[in-house]
Amino acid sequence: MTDTTPVKGEELTDLVRRAPLSFLGTVTRVGGTSLAAFPADARNERTTVVRVDQVLHAPEAFRQLGGSEVTVQLAPDADLLKVGDAAAFFTQGLVYGEGLGVAEVGRLPAEAVRPHVSMAATTADELPFSPVQRKIRDQDLATHAGEADAVVLGTVVGLEDLGLPDHSEHAPHWWRATLDVSLVESGAAAPGRITVLYPSSGDVRWRRSPKPVPGQLGLWLLHAAGGDLAAQAPYTLLHPDDYQPAQKLAVLRERR
Repeated sequence: MTDTTPVKGEELTDLVRRAPLSFLGTVTRVGGTSLAAFPADARNERTTVVRVDQVLHAPEAFRQLGGSEVTVQLAPDADLLKVGDAAAFFTQGLVYGEGLGVAEVGRLPAEAVRPHVSMAATTADELPFSPVQRKIRDQDLATHAGEADAVVLGTVVGLEDLGLPDHSEHAPHWWRATLDVSLVESGAAAPGRITVLYPSSGDVRWRRSPKPVPGQLGLWLLHAAGGDLAAQAPYTLLHPDDYQPAQKLAVLRERR
């Protein structure tokens, strides 16, 4: 009997967090493959071809998979499927070329997921599980803010190249930003001007670190500088989430 009990929000959130791609799909072949680069033994019932009926969440490159077939390597402990079975598949990529091959991370009954899908707005920019992804990002932001030494609202009023000698392959090229802080949400910082260090390098190690620009207003998640850097400024900006639009202050307050 098909389970039609709506899936709990916590279970759905966990699966979306662990899987970069999910879709409602129908099995069209068992023990087969839609990819030459993804060989399958016809006796291997854990390799299936699934028609994507509706994309639930996906990276930008895979948002238009609806109607196509993908090869799914079922999880070792998951129930086997037969032709015609429908489910919500939560997956991660294995092979991408003339088609797509994915590995199953988790699976839910299609009918258990449909209530969440029917309540979600679907547009060119929104997929059914986009709200779940936003919830995950907000949860992660709140957790990261709780680990910061100070969270402040401020505007960038100055930038300075420290010119510190560093000849390593992945040199950060430290700059110092001056923030005019109008509000301290947490931590020992005080309103007024404070300085923070950030790596200006575009190297892969530092590329996603915040890069302040003059006049930029935002919510800054500051972390105490350590070692020799502490002599240059009390705080650093390193993590990609250390800068947020000012509106994110409301998100942090909602999640206290």
